[in-house]
Amino acid sequence: MRTAAIVTIALIVAGCAHDGRTLSPPAPGATAPALPATTLPGQTAAVRALALSTTAFEPGGPIPVEYTCDGANVSPPLAWGSVPEGTVELALVVTDNDANGFVHWVIAQLDMTTQALAIGVVPEGAVEAKNSAGSVGWTGPCPPKGSGPHHYVFTLYALTGPTGVTAGMDPGAAIAAISQISGLTATLTGAYGRA
Repeated sequence: MRTAAIVTIALIVAGCAHDGRTLSPPAPGATAPALPATTLPGQTAAVRALALSTTAFEPGGPIPVEYTCDGANVSPPLAWGSVPEGTVELALVVTDNDANGFVHWVIAQLDMTTQALAIGVVPEGAVEAKNSAGSVGWTGPCPPKGSGPHHYVFTLYALTGPTGVTAGMDPGAAIAAISQISGLTATLTGAYGRA
């Protein structure tokens, strides 16, 4: 009986190990179809696509002089494409992480259908808070000379509710209002230094 049991187990293992299919290397130049993107429950394709980019500089790379206090001091072009379902308002904050979070720009009440900002342009209906320099709108990178490159973080917020940010609002209050609303974020960092 023991011998019969051993033979039966051996046959089962042998049957599972070889199902009649053999893998072979693909032919030269053969390609496989792309695997479908994995989506978590409740997640949409738009959520996965939320990303902030610019044609002005590479992520982590140097910010061109044009967008700084040494140049035209205009905001760089930014793009993000479609936003997640449920987005009510978009906001953008730019801070200098090497200067205690110095605020260079707060723009809010961006329409959820907005997918990009052109150089130096604020879309109709959007509002700009003050920056840490005390003026309203964009103030470009302007680190102290000889301090080495500073890192400027652009953060896009896709928010599920209105922020209540108003034109000329204090930057700290504006960022606090934005931070209280749930949503997703995308970031982009650039660097700038002055000799």
